[in-house]
Amino acid sequence: MSLELTLEPGEEIRFLSRISSTIRQLVRRTHFTSRELEVILLIYYKLLKDETGDERGQPQYITRHQFTTVFDTVFGMSDSAMIGRIYAALDKGASSFVTMETWAQTLSLFLRGTFEEKIRYCFQVYDIQNEGFIRRDHMLLLLRHATIKHQEEDLEESVKDLVDIILHRMDLDRDGSISFQDYRDTVRQSPELLECFGQALPDRRRVYAFSITFLERVHKF
Repeated sequence: MSLELTLEPGEEIRFLSRISSTIRQLVRRTHFTSRELEVILLIYYKLLKDETGDERGQPQYITRHQFTTVFDTVFGMSDSAMIGRIYAALDKGASSFVTMETWAQTLSLFLRGTFEEKIRYCFQVYDIQNEGFIRRDHMLLLLRHATIKHQEEDLEESVKDLVDIILHRMDLDRDGSISFQDYRDTVRQSPELLECFGQALPDRRRVYAFSITFLERVHKF
């Protein structure tokens, strides 16, 4: 997938003029500058154009399928089961489309999100039933998908052992599940556990490559 931004100048001006109020709103709700949002939303517009090839008759939103392709080719996130949970965390609705706002806020989280924002987001990804805690059976499900498979019997025993280790480490109140407070307090002490139940964020190399190409400021890693 190509994210190049080449557009006819008049078309770019028309698009940016049309979304000027959206950009002003998103400046307050993301970590991007106005100019960076113009670039981010021009990429979105290019994805719309890829569906039709011209300005006329374009769909209003990109599809989840298109966004899934971005997850895979741009951010190296290809686990379909995890991506389904990522969508549930990012956009509570059941729509098969992705709005400009969701697109911009997702990239803000991935590229510029604070550690606290990433903690809340990752917990939402792992909280499969949106119950406010991660149960043992959900941990088993998440880690089965995240673990490289060798022998099926070995996998199941390894996953159970790993769940026991994580519960011992993260279940601070010893109630058999991981609450948001358990997760938050543990991850603040041990940041390496942020994605302990599977990849929910792009790795730093992918974030840097995107940032150096499209953004004005590149965070240090």
